[in-house]
Amino acid sequence: MKKLKSGYTTGACAAVCVKAALLSLLENYEAEEIEIDSLNGKKITVPIKKIKKRKNSATAVVEKYSGDDPDVTNGIDICVKVKLLEKDKNFPEIKRGYYFNNILIYGGYGVGISTKKGLQCPVGKSAVNPGPLKMIENTAKEILDERNLKAEILIYIPQGREKAKKTFNEKFGVTGGLSVLGSTGILNPMSEEALKESLYTELKVLKENKGGDFVIFSFGNHGKKYCEEHGFSPERIIVMSNYVGFMLESAAELGFKKIILVGHIGKAVKIAGGIYNTHSRTADCRMEIMGANAFLIGEKSENIMKILKANTVEEACEYVEKQELFSLIAEKAAAKCREYVRDENIYCEVMLFSFSGKELGHSRNFYELLNEVSSVEEN
Repeated sequence: MKKLKSGYTTGACAAVCVKAALLSLLENYEAEEIEIDSLNGKKITVPIKKIKKRKNSATAVVEKYSGDDPDVTNGIDICVKVKLLEKDKNFPEIKRGYYFNNILIYGGYGVGISTKKGLQCPVGKSAVNPGPLKMIENTAKEILDERNLKAEILIYIPQGREKAKKTFNEKFGVTGGLSVLGSTGILNPMSEEALKESLYTELKVLKENKGGDFVIFSFGNHGKKYCEEHGFSPERIIVMSNYVGFMLESAAELGFKKIILVGHIGKAVKIAGGIYNTHSRTADCRMEIMGANAFLIGEKSENIMKILKANTVEEACEYVEKQELFSLIAEKAAAKCREYVRDENIYCEVMLFSFSGKELGHSRNFYELLNEVSSVEEN
């Protein structure tokens, strides 16, 4: 298998720009590339696209490189303007800024503002995460420590507002641009852990901003559309990808007590069989689970054989005569979810759809729970 190329995070780009700008100002050195320490101890070397020096400030630009990660920021400019002040001078008061000893860091055009609780950035502050802040602080301190100077550091991203429209920033509560991200500085191609972290953040933001003890997990767009048509705010609905077990655990950890799952039977049938990562490369025994449950309700043997030989769950559904099969699968999926979280005070109910959007079946207490949380949403 071809090894995927790593890149560098927006946070690393900003830190590199800070070092390039400071070296230009203090040592009259215009670097073609800059090396910094990542937060995991590895060295990062990044080319400098442009440096512009003025009397007491300098601007450095890095072109973001994401390696083989399908990242919307790949190829855009990350810019930092560094202004030097004497130590006895006061920094300007900037509400969105982060103040450290002799260092002020804040976002300008194209860098978002945090507007919701639950994010790594406090509400009202520039969307610069703790990792990048630490990298920038370390980089600046290394150069400023022996000098009687302060540094005012402005990060801006000319394409940030446009690119932010292609991210989940608005839903998470970051408005007006991109977030400056990176836990280490090195951007590895999108991993399962990165996807989980994003989903967990979405769930945490929901809990801290919308309140309540219920969440709606959708397997995909059909479930999402169904819930929106029933008057639920889109912020209440989280498309959980394949990570059923992880999202159930996360919901329990964050204090959710009522969990509604809605979506296509192709995912739900796996959960009914006790599979909590529904990616086909993890487990794909949909027809076997469906066929076994069809046998339990007395479906015709010839129909069961057709189900077992079907190419897709959609095709398998065409061979089902006893429609109670779908409610059985939904009930088993709900029971497996309750079993997984191991908390008798957490309620899980499930609704199944076909690709056409047609409702196939639901767990026993689905509508009871739906009506209960609907009344909370209306209030």
